[in-house]
Amino acid sequence: MVIISVFLAICMIASVSASYFPPGKTWVIAFFGLAFIPLWGLNFLVLIFWIVVRLRHSAIPFIALLISTPVFFHVFGFHYGKQNEKEPDNNSLKLMSYNVRNFDLYNWEHNSNTKSSIYKMLVDEQPDILCFQEFYSSDNDKGWTNEKDISELLNLTEHFFSISNTVEKYEHWGLCTYSRYPIVSHGNIDHMGVNINAGIYTDIKTPSGIVRVYNVHLQSFHLNYKDYETIDLKNDSSLNLKAGKSIFSKMKRTYVTRGAQVQVIAKHISASPYPVFVCGDFNDTPSSFSYNTLKGNLKDAFLEKSWGIGFTYDYWLPIFRIDYLLIDPRWNINNFKVLGEDLSDHYPVVSTISPLKH
Repeated sequence: MVIISVFLAICMIASVSASYFPPGKTWVIAFFGLAFIPLWGLNFLVLIFWIVVRLRHSAIPFIALLISTPVFFHVFGFHYGKQNEKEPDNNSLKLMSYNVRNFDLYNWEHNSNTKSSIYKMLVDEQPDILCFQEFYSSDNDKGWTNEKDISELLNLTEHFFSISNTVEKYEHWGLCTYSRYPIVSHGNIDHMGVNINAGIYTDIKTPSGIVRVYNVHLQSFHLNYKDYETIDLKNDSSLNLKAGKSIFSKMKRTYVTRGAQVQVIAKHISASPYPVFVCGDFNDTPSSFSYNTLKGNLKDAFLEKSWGIGFTYDYWLPIFRIDYLLIDPRWNINNFKVLGEDLSDHYPVVSTISPLKH
């Protein structure tokens, strides 16, 4: 049992390290970061075991858990009942971020009403600034002209649609940011003149001054149906071994790419002349290098006003929070919520914020 305790403690420390080391050179550690929650739980159980059985051995898991404290407070929220402690005022902004998965264009949900249900949810929320990832719109396919329809439906007269892929000249995919207030500038985030296809920025003239909104969608693992069947243990053992190697290879490449993306985005954020809001799908957990790098000195709306794990990804285990609203410290976070609507593989996140009074 001592050997198991030491092994779990080392894994816990490796998981913590994932927040601080770029995956480019230390990509193996990133895998441990993904397992932070189960590793923390196992070390906690081992701590209880040793306290009961042999107290002196409890130092092993205790030290590991102590080292994990900074990351622990990035993963778990402790503000139960404070989600709506302050009512919005005239200077407040309602932010919403949603990986909409193309409005279920390919009918993954087997529900012909998915898109209309998403529209209804948007009408109910009435966000002032709305960031979409995996946004799809057609120029002439009736019923899928989402770019125009959402603008009219929500009276969000300003928007920036950054198209990353076009098919048949009229079908478009990309990132889209809508605003109730004037957009004075916008652009893609480039590295050495090349679009990294991971984020856009939009400068918006709000009643409290100009703010810069980053709409971010970091590299995903791009797992296919066979990969998910492997994860669910639906293939036979020989197929699982081969597919497992494929999954591992994909994840390795993704961690390296994602690590490079966040460093470019973080540099862009640091040069912003305006207060910054970062919204989007990081495809990574709060125990990751991606989250720690982009968060910087920003405030995580979930951590400020919610509790628990706050998972936003609807697959397998409900432990993955990968969608975020990060807010400039010059603004106050009034409330936060995750909308538990099963309309995509992600849940939308919403927060109302207002400028701090000087």
